[in-house]
Formats: sequence, C-alpha cells, structure tokens
Amino acid sequence: MQKAVFSPTFGKLPSRIVGRDQQISDFITGLEGWPGHPERSTFFIGQRGMGKTALLIELGLLAEARDFVAVRVAQNEGMMQEILEGVQVGGGKFFKEKKRPAKSISAGAFGFSFGLTFSDGIEDHYGFRTKVTALCERLAEKGKGILFLIDEVTSSSSEIRQFAATYQQLVGDGANVALAMAGLPGAISAVLNDEVLTFLNRARKSYLGELAIPEVSSYYASVFADLGLECSASELSRAARASRGYPYMLQLVGYHLLRTLGDARRISPESVDIAVRNSLDAMVGDVFYPVMRPLTDVERRFLKATAADGRVAAVRERLGVSSAYVQNYRKRLIEAGIISSPRRGELDIDVPYFKEYLRGEFAPSSGLELLP
Repeated sequence: MQKAVFSPTFGKLPSRIVGRDQQISDFITGLEGWPGHPERSTFFIGQRGMGKTALLIELGLLAEARDFVAVRVAQNEGMMQEILEGVQVGGGKFFKEKKRPAKSISAGAFGFSFGLTFSDGIEDHYGFRTKVTALCERLAEKGKGILFLIDEVTSSSSEIRQFAATYQQLVGDGANVALAMAGLPGAISAVLNDEVLTFLNRARKSYLGELAIPEVSSYYASVFADLGLECSASELSRAARASRGYPYMLQLVGYHLLRTLGDARRISPESVDIAVRNSLDAMVGDVFYPVMRPLTDVERRFLKATAADGRVAAVRERLGVSSAYVQNYRKRLIEAGIISSPRRGELDIDVPYFKEYLRGEFAPSSGLELLP
C-alpha cells in the first residue's frame, strides 16, 4: 500500500516531519552518546497540532535503528503496566531461547521464565521499579537500551511520580535508557512545579512553536515537484501562508490540495481556495469542537471575550466580573493549553484560526455551528 503524502490525522506519522530537524538531531546525539547524556531526557512542549505525537513516533523509529527498544504510552492510570508490556513485546524478538525454569531472586539475579517474560512468582510479587530494572539488565545482555516515550502528559500524577523516581534510579545506576515526554505547556508546567519531581526539572525543554512559512513553502514545492505537479510561486506562498506554520494545518492544506486536483496536473488559484476552505472546515470538527466541548459555559464565554479583545481589562469589562474572577479562568484556560499570556495584562488564543472562528468571521460549510 502506498504511503500517503499528507496525513492530516492526529497521532499519525506524516511522510516527513517538517521543521523539527534540530530537535531530532539533538535527541539522536543523546541516544548515540553515553548513558546519562543530557540530551537523553527531553520534554517536548507545544500547543495542540504542533506535531508532538508525530515527533515521538519518529524518535521511536530512529531509536530502534540505534539498538533501543522504544515503548510509547500516554499518561494514564495503567501506564506502568503498559510500559512493562511494551518493553516485553518490543524486546522479545531479541530472545529466541526456549522456555526455561525460572530463577529465584538471589545476588541480584532476576527470574524470567523465557525471553522477557517474568516467572509467575516475580510477576505476582514485585513492582514496577524492580521489573523495569530487570528488563533493562536483560536487554543490556543483547546490547539494547530502552527509550521511554510518554505522550499527553497532563498533570503531576502518582503515575508520573512513580515513573520519574524509577527513571532517576535507572539513570543513576548507569542504565542504557532515554526519555522523551510531550504535553501542553500548562500540563508540563504543573509537572515541573511538583516538588517531588525535581529530577525532571533537569530534563531538557524543547518548545515546539510555529513552523517558518518559507520552510512550509519549500516543503510543498518539494512534494509537488516529486508528484510532477505544476505550482506557481504565488500559489505555493498562498498555501504555505494559509497553514500559519501550524503542522496540522500544513497537512490539511496539502491533503485537500491533492484531493481537489483530481487528475489535473496544475495547482490553480481556485484549487488553493477550495483546499483552504475545506481545511478550515476540518479544523472546526477536528480541533475547535474538541477544544470547546469539555469547557463550561462560563469558560466558553471567557474564551469568546478573549477572542474579541485580549486585553485583560477588556475581558473583565466585557464579562462584568472582578479581577479575581478573570485570574481564575485565565489560569484554567492556560493550563488547558487554549490561551496564553504573551505579555502582562494581555491574553491570546494560540490555536490558529480559532480566534477568527470565535469572532464569527467565518462559518464552516459543513453546517456545524459554534457551540454556545
């Protein structure tokens, strides 16, 4: 099956990661360095649609080509077990021996019934830290390390605390491990402000911002040339500017351009217009609705007031509320990764085109209406 050129689907690896070469290069430097290398532990921080999950997937693939078992999970109550199972499944292929009698715990030896499968006694009586340490040691026998990829970090939960304590011990013991975590700015901030997680504060922070428009334009030009399509510099520029440097919108515009062309071999101004309109429709259903749906009515009103005028004083006046009220909802929406405070006394909406949508400056042709 031919791989799609553009993949406007959250959590799916596109044909190429655009604009993140430095982040990838830095992390690979850590993987190719010594255990405990400073580039081996990184937080990737960015708003929705900035390509965090795709970047984690790419790093996992690159790590596997460098003798690492990559295990990717999202933060949840069962993540510890998912990590153990992911390591066992991913690393199991390096062990071909037949099932053998289980060892007992003695002098640091650990019981595996075969491969990376724990004996029943170990499975039932030992916790995450002991098990993952044993897996690291077992994989080291085959010259393999472990890359932990934790996506959708949302809070300083007990699971994150337990994992951080274990990872710190592994690093201290010189284990061949690496860590990449991804989350929204507010969520990562909560993790880093947790006094129990001071170790993670020493991890590198990599902020995934908007892509440079010339870089997007160059990428489109390369893709279209490879496909044998004609596209003028002006239409390339229009398509790139329509993305606003937002990786998800980049994928949407490219996808809808190819879909709109059909059998045509030239990208016209009309095809760009249609592609951008269809991409904005998709943004409504794929991004704006999921953002708005969990919000309370009060939070939605606050968001619309911010879209109308981001000055804190103007938001307070428009809603007729106190400064304390504004500060409360400001904090909640920043932690949710929907708004930011670029300067003192100002608020902004970070999701591209969301501000215009909230202002009613465009309506989706799909018939979806703005949530109240």
